[in-house]
Amino acid sequence: MPFIRQPAGLFYPRTTIMIEFKWDHLQLCSADAEATAVWFARCLNAKIVRRPGRVDLRIGAVNLFITAQPDARSATVTEGRRVQGIDHFGVLVDDLDAAYAHLVAQDAEIIQPITRIRAGVRGCFVRAPGDILVEVLERRAAEMTFN
Repeated sequence: MPFIRQPAGLFYPRTTIMIEFKWDHLQLCSADAEATAVWFARCLNAKIVRRPGRVDLRIGAVNLFITAQPDARSATVTEGRRVQGIDHFGVLVDDLDAAYAHLVAQDAEIIQPITRIRAGVRGCFVRAPGDILVEVLERRAAEMTFN
């Protein structure tokens, strides 16, 4: 069986088995887990799932786990600069105009209004508690080009 050389001189056998990785969750850290959960429920219609000692969320099929970190601080980033790591996460809606109106009505902090990203795809950005960027997308397959 052939081997693959890994960092630090470790060797692992190369396998021909296709392992399927499935999405499980996204972990958020928040100075105020309860306020973060309430924001996601109010603005993105997330379902709050309360468990002993914690509060989690469901948005569609995605689990968002919130870890309370009372001393958590957002990274200081110069305006317009990006940092390494997860930049944002995206949610999909059928009607972006209605979703945008809902976000405005909920006093969500709009970072970027609705813009055309490419043919058939429009989106906007909002900021959740803890400086979490959320992209709200609408995809219209009939208008999309796949070249």
